[in-house]
Amino acid sequence: MTDWPFPPNAPYLSVKEVAQVFRICPKTVRRWIASGQLPATRLGRDWRIARSDLRALAAARGKTGLADVL
Repeated sequence: MTDWPFPPNAPYLSVKEVAQVFRICPKTVRRWIASGQLPATRLGRDWRIARSDLRALAAARGKTGLADVL
C-alpha cells in the first residue's frame, strides 16, 4: 500500500498534498486552479481541493490507477 501524505478519509487536500500525490511542483497545482482545470476552495490564503475533484482530474489525465485509489 502507498503511504499517502494525508489521512485516508480526508475529504479535502491541500495544494502541497495534491502536488505530492501527482509528484509535481505545488506551483503547477496552483496553475491548474488558476486556469480552472482543478476546482478548489479558498480558505484564507490556502486552497483546498475536494477529493472527488482530484479523482476526476486524475481520470481525465489518464491516471486511472491513481483515480481508483483516491
